[in-house]
Amino acid sequence: MNSKSDQPLTFVLRVIVFLALQSFIGLVIHRYSSTEDSNHYLAVMRDKTHRIETTLGPRTIILGGSNTVFGMHSPVIEATLGQPVVNLGLHVSLGLEFPMRCYLPHAHPGDVVILCPEYHVLADESQMTGDPVVTNQLIEQWPDARKYLPPKDDDSWKAFFDHDSVLLMHQWVHRSIKMIRGRDQIDKVYRRSSFNEHGDLVAHYDKTPPARLPMAGLRTPNASTLNRATQTLNQFEKRCRERGVTVYFAYPPFARSTYKQSLVAVEKIQHAMLSHCAIPTLNEPIDNVYEDDCFFDSSYHLRAESGRNQSQRIANAVSQNMRLLQARKSSKIGNAF
Repeated sequence: MNSKSDQPLTFVLRVIVFLALQSFIGLVIHRYSSTEDSNHYLAVMRDKTHRIETTLGPRTIILGGSNTVFGMHSPVIEATLGQPVVNLGLHVSLGLEFPMRCYLPHAHPGDVVILCPEYHVLADESQMTGDPVVTNQLIEQWPDARKYLPPKDDDSWKAFFDHDSVLLMHQWVHRSIKMIRGRDQIDKVYRRSSFNEHGDLVAHYDKTPPARLPMAGLRTPNASTLNRATQTLNQFEKRCRERGVTVYFAYPPFARSTYKQSLVAVEKIQHAMLSHCAIPTLNEPIDNVYEDDCFFDSSYHLRAESGRNQSQRIANAVSQNMRLLQARKSSKIGNAF
């Protein structure tokens, strides 16, 4: 039995052991949670913005989430439209506004924008501004992303300790566990090196897709959500028009099984687009419904051949619209004389 004189020493020893253990855990997390990863999937935004900064206009610009990087084949579109293509799409969880914000500072007169957002960012208001986990990861890999993300409502230290610090700690621990298990377990498709020079993801072309697709359908949007989405699209179109840029809207590819579960939501989105959106539409939702085996690992991610077919149809639709626009302009000029 310990005497009373031993109790303070026992307490001190326990504190020392506790602090040593916490320090060890902290060192492990610090060692393995490094954000430096030149081949991170989100780091490809460095290449995409470099391309749009250095490619002379007029260009064809593709905006959207990951459906555009998996399903758009820029060489097909480039060959049809006869101008260089920059695919600025990346991740649905960056929100509806992010790709638009990335493009506008680099807009050139004569550019043609193909805007192809996922249904989720049109149907769910919480996804319009982006997931904070993904946006934080993007900032880690590309600090310039702060210029294109909406400012935080609260940048105080209290907000950091109440929310952001917990989120960062979660990310660090998760990254540490992944790194300790080995880099070779990271999915090689979702890497910066998986993209071509245009910004299309091509590493999945020759890979066998997972056995099953995610099956969750869309949440049915309410009127205020759709109103906010169409207002955002209209504001973007207006700013582009002021810069001499033409914008077209395309519905994204969708797996048939997910489309069937989401039919009510898709119809509401289409009705809102027809009623309130000023952007010309290149297709209808049903045009981009493909069988499940045409997709790779998501109801939005087309495999190679289906992506080429979709890209050709979208390019043909843009070409037809541009010819009609040019014909109307020529007619107005002729009438003026």
